[in-house]
Amino acid sequence: MQFRLLESTRQKGRVTTNCEAANLGKYIMRSRATILLVMFIVLVSLCFIQGYPSAAEVPKKLAVLPFTMNADRDLTFLQTGIMDMLNSRLAWKGKVQVIEKGTVKKEVASLPGPLNKEKALLIGKALGADYVIMGSLTVFGDSVSIDAKILDVAKSDELVTAFNQSKGMDGVIPTVNQFAEDINAKIMGKAIARPGYPSETETVKKEAGALIEVGEGSGASVQKPSFVQRFKLEIRGLDAGDLDGDGKNELVIIDKDTVYVYKWGKNRLIQFQSVKGSWSPNFIYVSVADLDGNGRAEIYVSNLTATNASTVVLEWDGSKFKEIVSRESWLIRVVDLPGRGKTLVGQKRSTEGKYHGDVYILARKGNGFVDTELVKLPRHGNVFNFVKNDLTGKGGIYTTLLGPWEHLLVYNQEGEQLWKSDDYFGGNLTYMVYMDPDVDRMADTGVRIFIPSPIFLFDINGDGKQEIVVCQNHSKVARIFGDFRWFGSGKVHFMDWDGAGLVSQWTSQKLSGTVAGYQIADVDNDGQLELAIASVTSESYFIGLPQSRLVLYDLKQPAPRTKEAVRQ
Repeated sequence: MQFRLLESTRQKGRVTTNCEAANLGKYIMRSRATILLVMFIVLVSLCFIQGYPSAAEVPKKLAVLPFTMNADRDLTFLQTGIMDMLNSRLAWKGKVQVIEKGTVKKEVASLPGPLNKEKALLIGKALGADYVIMGSLTVFGDSVSIDAKILDVAKSDELVTAFNQSKGMDGVIPTVNQFAEDINAKIMGKAIARPGYPSETETVKKEAGALIEVGEGSGASVQKPSFVQRFKLEIRGLDAGDLDGDGKNELVIIDKDTVYVYKWGKNRLIQFQSVKGSWSPNFIYVSVADLDGNGRAEIYVSNLTATNASTVVLEWDGSKFKEIVSRESWLIRVVDLPGRGKTLVGQKRSTEGKYHGDVYILARKGNGFVDTELVKLPRHGNVFNFVKNDLTGKGGIYTTLLGPWEHLLVYNQEGEQLWKSDDYFGGNLTYMVYMDPDVDRMADTGVRIFIPSPIFLFDINGDGKQEIVVCQNHSKVARIFGDFRWFGSGKVHFMDWDGAGLVSQWTSQKLSGTVAGYQIADVDNDGQLELAIASVTSESYFIGLPQSRLVLYDLKQPAPRTKEAVRQ
């Protein structure tokens, strides 16, 4: 390098010393290194920037406004659910920024008056949104209509609209979902899959009938429902037993605030008595059993107050159903425990509204209950969600429960989880409300703790081994709303352990609506057991006209060793 530099300087007529030449060479080398470093940084920066939106690709801002609810009752939870659904379906990292729900609500509240197109555009401009979504849901009688649109704030144009009118709420969620898909496809250029359904793991060989045998070797006869009766109430639970000691079963049904007792007569169920709850009742669970051994079964009803339990027990005194326990602060249920038979168990409720402490076996003491023995349960066990039995037939006691996310879980005697279902099971509409203890007088957080669906034991095929009986309600939106639920259909499973997991041996046929209660008993007192299923076909908070139906199926499978149903 120094030789060439000396030659170059001589050619220009200038003599440069060796030291000067050396210094010049070092300078040029440093300059080249600096240039290469700068070029490297520029190239890396360009590569880095290409992975993110450029200035020309700034994410579009979207504001979902609260839908206007035109109904005769509070539908705030549904309004919030629709907002949550649209927010989750339309958010797209780097492409679409959905403005936070609280920010949107605050801006909407700052502008009084009805929410129309002009006001929606003003809110969109104030929030700096490129698009706003607005809509309304109207309930009139049993007719429900939903109307929605997305507006271009800058152009004041309606880009996509959606409208649907249906009987009941069947069309609301599918319409909102399709609306979101249209927006993604037509405006955002994004194709998305429809929400998944809980998968059907069983292969049903017979498509109709009361009980459908599943799996290899299916060959039993099937039957259609033997009896159907409709009720203008939202059933929350049911059970059956001999309440007045005449040797015949009565059917007990609860809704939110009333216990109904029915007797069978003239080929139908006839209301015998009803007991209205007091002090703002909120009934969530019912059990029927003769635990005091006097020949008359008691009615055990778990009831909620705002922050506690206020349970009641009713017994027939010859002329009416009398409260023998009232305002007891236990959540209670009758369950079949190995070696004990029908047993009353209970659990406390915290002031915040959650399950509190362990589950105990309860005993009557005066007009209340005392805990006598701990029921050992896995971590997620609560008073309503478990059964214990010998799944394998080898003498071990296993615990099966509906987990917090409504999967079936099986645990061994050491509390180790052996199995978890892929599908959802259960799916109740009844819930406890979680209260915020950090707010003076405790505020409703909007968080709902759903009560588990009934889970009990019954020997369906008379082999001396009890199957797990539990429902499976199917949601068209796969439970995407944490605090709002809508089930299109449901059925009841009889499940057995095959060595690797629980499998359905029998199912009921699929019923529209939400399966809310079910039991096995001789409801019509003809000497033959029936599977009784109550399904809610119209919820009271939707259109104010609750409707349910009771469906009975004669059990033609081999009779169990004892006629009386094995409860829970």
